[in-house]
Amino acid sequence: MKKNLFFWFAIFASALVFIFLAWAFSLHGTIGLFRVNGILRLAFIALALFAIVLLILCILERWWLSKKQTGWVRVLSWLVRIMTVLGIIIPILVFVYIGIPGSFAASESPQLLMMDGIGSNDVPDMAVVFNTINSTTNSVKWGSGDTSATFSEEKPLKQHVFMLRDLQPDTEYWYQVNDSQTYRFKTPSVDGQYLHFAVFSDAHFGDAASRNDLSSKMFQYIADPANRFNLLFSLGDLVDYGFKDKQWQEAFKVLSPITSVIPTKYAAGNHDTLLGGLKRYETYCYPVGMELRTGTRLWQRIDVGKVHFLVIDLEWSAESYTHEQNIWLETQLASIPKDDWTIVMGHGFYYASGSVIEGWQWYDNPETIQKLTPLFEKYGVDMVFSGHAHQLELLQKSGVTYVICGAFGSGSEPERQYISPESVWYSINHFAFVDVTVNGSEARLVFRDSDYNELNSFIIPNN
Repeated sequence: MKKNLFFWFAIFASALVFIFLAWAFSLHGTIGLFRVNGILRLAFIALALFAIVLLILCILERWWLSKKQTGWVRVLSWLVRIMTVLGIIIPILVFVYIGIPGSFAASESPQLLMMDGIGSNDVPDMAVVFNTINSTTNSVKWGSGDTSATFSEEKPLKQHVFMLRDLQPDTEYWYQVNDSQTYRFKTPSVDGQYLHFAVFSDAHFGDAASRNDLSSKMFQYIADPANRFNLLFSLGDLVDYGFKDKQWQEAFKVLSPITSVIPTKYAAGNHDTLLGGLKRYETYCYPVGMELRTGTRLWQRIDVGKVHFLVIDLEWSAESYTHEQNIWLETQLASIPKDDWTIVMGHGFYYASGSVIEGWQWYDNPETIQKLTPLFEKYGVDMVFSGHAHQLELLQKSGVTYVICGAFGSGSEPERQYISPESVWYSINHFAFVDVTVNGSEARLVFRDSDYNELNSFIIPNN
């Protein structure tokens, strides 16, 4: 009886490992993780082999015992028992480490997020969003000058979304949540003569190597009204482990002084969506209740007069770039007037200098180059911003300018072993962001370090 019980425990442990692997690979981004991260690829393979070997050994043990074999069969039995215990403990420990899916903490302060699509008056519609631990009923009062309106929720909720529509260009607005602190923001002009925005990527909040103090310092510079930033774009890997809610809270605690007063847009990074992190990314960065007019919660279009932003989902390599997204992107690109500005934002890079890390070539990516750059060239995309590689680089190919700005908070990449033929300028060992001003037929692009110094600048003409 006891031997039968041990046999079925071994079968259960083997099945549990297989179930864990099936669950992991069903999650958004795990295939990319498996392909790109050599260490974790070996760990996944080792787990699969472990489950197969355990299954074979327990069947072999049962067969030998049925033949009344003795001797070293006892050693095999102990091996099966040890592997059985490990096969049960390992998945449980991983699930405990990942945490409870769907648990979210309260927001430090509201965020002002840009919505997908073309708003009235050529100004993007905005949403004031925040979370509460318990279901509550809230209201937002907002307006411009002495004109105001109040929106109130009809039922208690944990995720709160208040949409601000019909905004006027170049106008200062204010809003209050439940008559508390007053937040002020100014909408951009839409005449194409002045649009000022900041782009950053790879802050990796939660990583011990990240410099949250320098990230906070750069945010303060961007949030300062004297510097006249209109918009903020985060290009992914805001957190190190997307499944850890504590890291999201750490990030938003630092972000709150800026994302409450400067309209913000987030692109998904591979770390943000890691092992179930997609749910948290969507909840915090494009919650249910924010309208979708052209895209999905992972890719959207934002129009500011004659400047058009296409925020796409490109994480590890090209795994998340689906056929559906490709159709959407080409449709949007084809609809933009040739003389307007077209700017693509996403996490993964295309052309880049770099080196081999954990078995992956972190430079000119043949998958993303093949799938996306022909569209950029066909439709005259002006600038393409990316992160993923923890470096600063400007590259140009066939009239398209590629900008890598993955140096906001995490450690730098090793010195490049491969220099991309398209590289114009490259730098590592700086914590930095990109400061962009679109002014008529040209844009000034400045790489700024954490002391706001200009590392380099470029004038980019409109294609």
